[in-house]
Amino acid sequence: MALTLDDFQASLNRPTKPSQPNGIAHAANTSTPANTKADRAATKAAYATWNAEWKATYNASGEHDTEFTEAGSGITYADD
Repeated sequence: MALTLDDFQASLNRPTKPSQPNGIAHAANTSTPANTKADRAATKAAYATWNAEWKATYNASGEHDTEFTEAGSGITYADD
């Protein structure tokens, strides 16, 4: 699983807040369209999990600088 950000989003860093762009919708896998679709689905699931955890942490402690995790995300950002 390896998604690459589209050219116009290549400078995106890994999000630290749910309101920041994540680049998943335009990221592509260089292999096949089916692999791109599967990788996007897995990355969206990882993002949804991170989003819920971020909100729970923020609501509990006010902490809000945790990065979207690399584990299970399958997408490479500019700051990786």
